Amino acid sequence: MIGFIFGLFIGAFIGVALMCLCNAASNADKNIGNHKTSEETKDDE
Repeated sequence: MIGFIFGLFIGAFIGVALMCLCNAASNADKNIGNHKTSEETKDDE
């Protein structure tokens, strides 16, 4: 029973960590286009 409870906590922790990594990767993908356009406009000046 104790093993089951520890497994739940460890599984929940790993799940939250993976969700955070996926969210960070998603935000990075969205911001790549903004970064490229800002670098291009910086070179034009």
